[in-house]
Amino acid sequence: MLHKCHRMTALIIGCFVLAHLINHLFILGGIDQHIQVMEAFRQVYRHSIAEGILLICVLFQVCSGLFFVWRRRGQRSGFLEKVQAYSGLYLAYFFLNHVGAVLFGRYVAELDTNIFYGIAGFYTSPFHLYFIPYYFLGVVAIFVHIACAVHWLSSNAIAEGNRLILAYSIIGLGVATALLLILAFNGVFTEIRIPDEYRALYE
Repeated sequence: MLHKCHRMTALIIGCFVLAHLINHLFILGGIDQHIQVMEAFRQVYRHSIAEGILLICVLFQVCSGLFFVWRRRGQRSGFLEKVQAYSGLYLAYFFLNHVGAVLFGRYVAELDTNIFYGIAGFYTSPFHLYFIPYYFLGVVAIFVHIACAVHWLSSNAIAEGNRLILAYSIIGLGVATALLLILAFNGVFTEIRIPDEYRALYE
């Protein structure tokens, strides 16, 4: 039952993460386009009920995921089994840190937690040394965790060789997506100017 609930809440979070990544990719067309798409998505996930459900799912994912890692400590073998645990641990840290930062920005700093809030650290030394690998690994960890889940769940439907190809392809897509986003966040494709109120958080 715990595994079923873990997968169900993962599906809910996955829908939000997919929308979030699509939203971020729109930054390739400019910061204004990104914010327009964000405002459209916010009509759904900023609804009080949807946001409450999402927060509960994140908390359950973190707790149940840590339980699974602890219960099978020392028993995992093979690359995919191990990276499933490592990516899960990083996602637990990433989600708690990310949600905490958003709540802090919204209710304590009283700022719009938009893309400027998310990437202001990229433009302030030495914080970029933390935020660049933080976001890169966060995106990669999501794809790694999905790849491992697809690999195990498809065991009865797909041959082992094809399952491995699929899993590593998903991981490769995650690395490529993470790299593309990091370059975009650093203003490689379009100019980004961080407003002073967001820079002030670090300065």
